Amino acid sequence: MAARARGNRGGGGKGVEEVVTKLKKSVEEGNFYEAHQMYHSVCQRLVTQQKPADAVTLLYSGAVELLNAKQIGSGSDLGLRMIDLFESEKMAVDTESRKKVLDIFQAFQDRQNTYCEDFVRRSMKWSGGAGECPTGDQQLHHAMGTRYFKEKEYYNAEHHFALGTDDSAKALGRMAFQWSQEGYYEDAGYFIARGALAYLAQKKLHKAHLAYTTFVAELAAANPDDVDSIIPFNPTTGTNDNLTMTKHSLSNFIGILLFIVQRDGKDEFLRLMQEYKPEVYGFDPYLAQLFERIAGIYFGLGPKKQPNPMAELMKMFSG
Repeated sequence: MAARARGNRGGGGKGVEEVVTKLKKSVEEGNFYEAHQMYHSVCQRLVTQQKPADAVTLLYSGAVELLNAKQIGSGSDLGLRMIDLFESEKMAVDTESRKKVLDIFQAFQDRQNTYCEDFVRRSMKWSGGAGECPTGDQQLHHAMGTRYFKEKEYYNAEHHFALGTDDSAKALGRMAFQWSQEGYYEDAGYFIARGALAYLAQKKLHKAHLAYTTFVAELAAANPDDVDSIIPFNPTTGTNDNLTMTKHSLSNFIGILLFIVQRDGKDEFLRLMQEYKPEVYGFDPYLAQLFERIAGIYFGLGPKKQPNPMAELMKMFSG
C-alpha cells in the first residue's frame, strides 16, 4: 500500500536553516568528524521534538555536503538515516523525496562501491513499500539507470531500466545498441536480448517491444548493411510495425519471439526454441534462465516438478 504524505511537522523552520548553514561551514572547514556527529545529534533532537521534516532536511543537507567533500562513509551514513526516517515516518514517494534521494545518489562521486550500492538498495526498498511499485519507484529507477548509462556502467543501467518507465525501455534500446558497438560480442543482438527478455520475464510485453524497436532503429540508422529484410506485422501494441531481420541472430530471435508471444503461438515458440537453442544457450546462462522463465509464463513450458514420493504414496492410499 502506498504511503500517505504526512504533515510537514516542523518543516522549513528558521532554526533548522541556521543549523544547516552552520554545519555546512564546518564541513567546508574540514571538520568532518565533528560535523558528522553534530548532524546525528541535532537530528535525534528534532525527531524527539516530533519534527521529522526538519530532521530529513538536515540529514539530506549533511549527506550531500559530506559526499561532495569525498567523505563517503559519513555521507552515506546520513543518507541511510534519512531513508530510515522516510520509512519510520511513512513518508510518501513524491517529487520532494525523489529529489532528495537522487541528489544524494548523484553526490556519490564513485558509484562503484558498497556505500552507494547500499544507499540505492535501501532507497528502492523504501520506495517499493511506500510507492505504487513493489520493485521500487519507476522514476527513481529511470533516473539512476540514466546516470549509469551516461557513465557506461551498462549492467547497473540495464538493471534499473528493466524496472523503470516506458522512457527507460527506449533508453535501454539505445544503450543496447551503444553497448553492442564496443566489441564485447560479435552478435549485436545479444545486448537487446538481455533487456527484452528481462521485460518479457516481468510480463511487460509493451516495454520489451519499445526496447527492441528502438534498438533496431539505432542499428539500421548506423549500420544499414546489417539489415536483411523488413516484414510488416501488427503487434498487440495497436500500431502497425515491422519485423526487421538483421545479420544478428539474437536480434532476429527477439523480434520473432515478440511476434509469437503476442500471438500466443505455442507451436511457433517450440520451433523457435529449437532453431535458436545454440544462440540462447551457448553463450550466457542468463539468457537461458530468462528464456525458460518466459516459456513457463506464456506457454506453460517450465521445467517439470520433481515428483514428491510421500504425496504419491498418499494419493495411492486415498485412491
